Amino acid sequence: MNDRLKEAFSQVKAGEDLKEKTRAFLGERTRGSERRKRIGYQPYVSAAVCLLFFMIGGHWLYFTPTARISIDVNPSIELEINRFDKVVSVDAYNDDGRELADSLEIRFMGYKEAVNQILENETVTALLSDNEVLTITVIESEGEQSVRILSNIESSVARHQNTYCYSADLEEVAPAHGHGLSCGKYRAYLEVQKLYPEVTTEQIQGMTMGEIQELMNALSENALPREEPEVVPDSQSEESSHGHQQRRRRHGNGHHGSQ
Repeated sequence: MNDRLKEAFSQVKAGEDLKEKTRAFLGERTRGSERRKRIGYQPYVSAAVCLLFFMIGGHWLYFTPTARISIDVNPSIELEINRFDKVVSVDAYNDDGRELADSLEIRFMGYKEAVNQILENETVTALLSDNEVLTITVIESEGEQSVRILSNIESSVARHQNTYCYSADLEEVAPAHGHGLSCGKYRAYLEVQKLYPEVTTEQIQGMTMGEIQELMNALSENALPREEPEVVPDSQSEESSHGHQQRRRRHGNGHHGSQ
């Protein structure tokens, strides 16, 4: 019985057409499965790529400063503001500025709230009560943001004594920081330099804004004496020297006479 079955099956042979059709069928099924796998993962891959670009682009947009606010009294600090009017960085430009910056929690805060918090800081209010001068300088940037910031801050600080607002050019940022000055103090340095070209950034760096204001007032009124040697003609110089010797001799004679 078994021998007959083996003989019967051994005579069954798949034709070439059948083999080819079988291969084609299996191949089509396999490709279809791979296609379905690729189609199944593609939406997730696309979403992940979009999310990555959004995260990188969003981070760049948020943390790129588009405006800058320099606040100077004796502490000198600068706030970097992003396009959404949020504080993204607080930079100090002297030791007092570092102490003030460390005491503040204004990062990611709106610039108006941040400036108000600085003006209400205990150190700053004490200085202003002692007739110190505080300046707020908005560095001009492209667009209308800096104009709007300056206008809003001017309105906010109107009730604070000895507080003044200014604007400065964007080109002043690099040279100011190159000299270790905030933009506000560098602006003051440029104003003093117009009246007294010999002034140095080191001298300005060690002064408070009140002292700088007093210096500018004195220079404007020509009240600051220039320490320049007086040129004396030779004849007057000889006469002066001769008179000085006579005074010394008279002093000596008097001294001896007293003995």
